[in-house]
Amino acid sequence: MSGIMSSELIPMRWPSQWRDSSTLQRLSNTPINCLLIEGPDPLRSVVEQAQKNGIRVIHGTSELSGITVVQGEWPGIRLSRSGGRNTASSGPTGLPWVNSNGWEIRLVAALNPKSTIWVDVTPKDPSVSYQLCVADVAACGGNWIISLDDQLAAGIERGDAEPMETWKGLVESVEFFATHNDWPSYGGSAVVGVLSSFSGEDKALSWEVVKLLNRTTEQYRIIPNGSFSANSLSGLQAVLCPESDLPGGGIRKQLLDFVQNGGLLITRSAWHGIPGTPADWDHPRYAGRVLGKGSVAVAKSKDAADPYMMANDAVVLVSHRFDLLRLWNTGSVSAYLSEAPDGKRAVVQMVFYAREMNGAMAAHGPVNVSVRVAGRYRTARLLTFDKQPLALGQPDDHGIGMVIDEDSVELHLPPLSCYAAVELGV
Repeated sequence: MSGIMSSELIPMRWPSQWRDSSTLQRLSNTPINCLLIEGPDPLRSVVEQAQKNGIRVIHGTSELSGITVVQGEWPGIRLSRSGGRNTASSGPTGLPWVNSNGWEIRLVAALNPKSTIWVDVTPKDPSVSYQLCVADVAACGGNWIISLDDQLAAGIERGDAEPMETWKGLVESVEFFATHNDWPSYGGSAVVGVLSSFSGEDKALSWEVVKLLNRTTEQYRIIPNGSFSANSLSGLQAVLCPESDLPGGGIRKQLLDFVQNGGLLITRSAWHGIPGTPADWDHPRYAGRVLGKGSVAVAKSKDAADPYMMANDAVVLVSHRFDLLRLWNTGSVSAYLSEAPDGKRAVVQMVFYAREMNGAMAAHGPVNVSVRVAGRYRTARLLTFDKQPLALGQPDDHGIGMVIDEDSVELHLPPLSCYAAVELGV
């Protein structure tokens, strides 16, 4: 197995209570091909049998080059940031706090473009959804180091019915993304770019801005200063610069050229010498300047460093007329639109968190979900973990189907579980 690439590995942390190599049969006919075995006891019989079965065995991720590990968190909804069941908190959106890993996977991948991203997160409660964790990570191109809670691991080892059903669902979701392993190569469609070094004294702010922008479902692109290129601003309507200092050299010139050609630049007030004339529009926290065909939004306060307001203000300043995705009846959701290199295909991936509250599964997933996708698409196919692909044509008697407009399509979907994807074609 020495020739296998890190990007082809699907890892699982071997449960410490699985001492018998016969338990490896649970991995038969699954995509799982890498075991992370930890602890002082090497479980020699397990290691030897796994290697005979063609499974890669590692004792730490440092053994593999080309892998960056993100210490993640178990995805789902918390009524409050403290996690208390008897308290609740929300922002102006009215939505509860969502734990997710997608934003960090995308950010770490942008900072480490030659790495495969693995996410290390262990279950907090035996009643949580393992499929949700698979989807939360894989929808953004990451690999979850599959980890089982002790109760589930014991039940799977014994072959108990309910744990085996959970295992079956977990494997189905892993197989789903293994089957669609071309999606990570699609280019992310974006309206707003976030330009930053993502390091130094403004690191915490810029990382938090990305995290909170992800919650708005605005389609965004992460642009590290160090990998800025002529294509970094392609297709964007706006660029948000959360750092207090202006990028130097050619980046500043390309940003101003972007504005001259009709783009919007959103900046901190610490930036001095921004050209242009005062705009006739105003905002509670930003003053506008016109430059060529575009404009610059300059924060009025030198202390304009609230990441929540910065992320949400960016969406308002750009305006919804440029939305690539609009979603209805989804509850708390992460949604990503990406396009194939040939420009003829795209996929919308949606991860739904609202069916899980504090670890307790709701009876059903979201119903009556509708999605508007900008673009001249003419075919659509719904993909989920547990059902056969569904071609979406004209809406049926239940309203399920696709409505085609000149420059967009509107999708009306059947009841869903924790994840759905729609493949689109021109």
